[in-house]
Amino acid sequence: MASLEKVNEALAKLVQLIEPLKPLMKCHMVDYLTANHWETLLPKGIQQGLLNLPREKLYLMPSGALDLEDIADNKIDEELCLSSVNLSTLLSIIRKHSLHSLGVTTSMPQVLDLHGSCKIPVLPMTGIMSEKKSHEVEVMSEVIARLAKGFDANWIMDLGSGKGYLSSSLVLQYGLNVLAMDSSPINTTSALTRNTKLEKRLQKMKTAEKYQKEGKLIKRGKRKKSKKVLIHKPVSSDDSIDQNEHVHGSYIGLTAFITEDTDLLEILKESLAASRKQDAMNGKVLDTVDNHEGVLNVVQNDRKDNSTSSECEMGKIDVLNNPLEPKGDKETSLGNQSSHSLDEHRLGLVGLHTCGNLAASSIRLFISNSKVKFMCNVGCCYHLIEEEFYENPFSTKKMQDTDVGNGDNPNRKLLEEDQAEGESPSKNKSRAEEAQVSESQQEHTPATVSFDPLHPSEIPNLSVGFPLSSFLREKKFALERNTRMLSCQPADRLTEQSYNGLNSLYWRALLQVLLKEKLGDKFNASQVGRIASKCKDFAEYSRKAFEKLGLNIEVTDEALYDYERNYANNREKIERFFLLRSTLAPLIEGLILLDRLAFLSEQENIKAAYLVQLFNPVTSPRCHAVIGVRSK
Repeated sequence: MASLEKVNEALAKLVQLIEPLKPLMKCHMVDYLTANHWETLLPKGIQQGLLNLPREKLYLMPSGALDLEDIADNKIDEELCLSSVNLSTLLSIIRKHSLHSLGVTTSMPQVLDLHGSCKIPVLPMTGIMSEKKSHEVEVMSEVIARLAKGFDANWIMDLGSGKGYLSSSLVLQYGLNVLAMDSSPINTTSALTRNTKLEKRLQKMKTAEKYQKEGKLIKRGKRKKSKKVLIHKPVSSDDSIDQNEHVHGSYIGLTAFITEDTDLLEILKESLAASRKQDAMNGKVLDTVDNHEGVLNVVQNDRKDNSTSSECEMGKIDVLNNPLEPKGDKETSLGNQSSHSLDEHRLGLVGLHTCGNLAASSIRLFISNSKVKFMCNVGCCYHLIEEEFYENPFSTKKMQDTDVGNGDNPNRKLLEEDQAEGESPSKNKSRAEEAQVSESQQEHTPATVSFDPLHPSEIPNLSVGFPLSSFLREKKFALERNTRMLSCQPADRLTEQSYNGLNSLYWRALLQVLLKEKLGDKFNASQVGRIASKCKDFAEYSRKAFEKLGLNIEVTDEALYDYERNYANNREKIERFFLLRSTLAPLIEGLILLDRLAFLSEQENIKAAYLVQLFNPVTSPRCHAVIGVRSK
């Protein structure tokens, strides 16, 4: 575990390096040509170094995998002067400021040896999720389960639960009780349905495992599709699972917008009470019952009725109870648990890719709730964080449409999001994973509430998400939104899979030149969207962009080709400029994560705090978890 002194020392080094790099960090790729970024932001030495770098080495830059000169430690500690260093020296300094090089991370085995239980053998749920999600859920669910057993936690609070895969794994594979909370009622309802389907699928996999061990033939069923259900990894004799001992936990899905003022114990108490009433009503839909925030709407999923929860407003919470009762002793049933004293509850607080400020709120909730014995949080969507010492220019925009799920909401037409188009290569070619605005942002975006998550300052009772630590708050340190956007770049994935979004970058920057010449600054904040992959050349791209923006610009194809020809020498430069900027992304993310770690380490009522790399950074770019524990 890194001491608070060590973490603050690392923060100081990152601040010193980031300050002179801020102009490069906070620029926007859309303005590359109109603002002449190559000449105005890069010293001649860096320019020449980029142009001389062989193409086979170009993509090694973002992940720090490029072989570079070894520089003296005293040069690393000096304040960076960008104009006086060459590219090799700059990249060496950046690599020396990685989280690993700063010595502030802890290995997961170390944390589990200190605070967790021994390994818990389970039957893997394979062939159910994407490669990325399977990797994340498999790794994180094991970590949470072992911590929960180590702390004897009887409920796990999953914040920003999204599609519910993590919660379902904890319930079905590890037998934990989970209260899954998400701001989107659509996510809550679909997660409940998905959990029921996963239970059936896992049961078939367990049956197949049992038949295989007994040497019996596995019945495949009439439909060929059902064969997929039986695909699994064989369990070794050392990790054998006694199916008779395995019990499922309880799953409650709850729609709520979580802030640091949320009373976790009160929510758990009301959820358990609602579940007990459902049991008493034998699965019938209950009338609403009063609670401290407004109305608690309860929906029982009886697998026959397609009833759905009512719309979630700021003052309402929807609770859905999965009809998965533990298969063991009735004394552990959900209803009986609700009758226990709240003093008996020992909670774990977790979140897989909690969006924006939710990561900071999770940390504050952990600190303020003594019943929460441990927390494990992996954050994402840093561009949606609300900063204390920076006024978000998009916060002042007012909603023109109360349905934030509406794609025509004008406040969603942000210039920054053009930068996301095609910038993150992905094996499964998911748009959400390719963009800087990650998959979790979409999962956690409320569909029927009256606020816009892109403008977090408008959300009631929402505190700032950065900075948290005393060290950065004393400096009144600010990153700004474009810098935080850059931190979302998947540096390791860019190196591993190369970059295939050059057309998107180049055409969008070229389009900005055209728009400025034709319309002035009128459309500076317009979003074109991800249309480059559908276009064969810049002329087609421009036509589609005009249509999407509702513009009637008269320009011939020949004139559009002239734009492309006139700026042709910038095509290679913009790619190299983009990759250099992406190399800075881990510095920014590292600063945000260390700020959270320092804040946790400052708290007297927290025994230990850790920063751990949980995931493969190529598979899951937001791969670090902040873990906090109380005394057992």
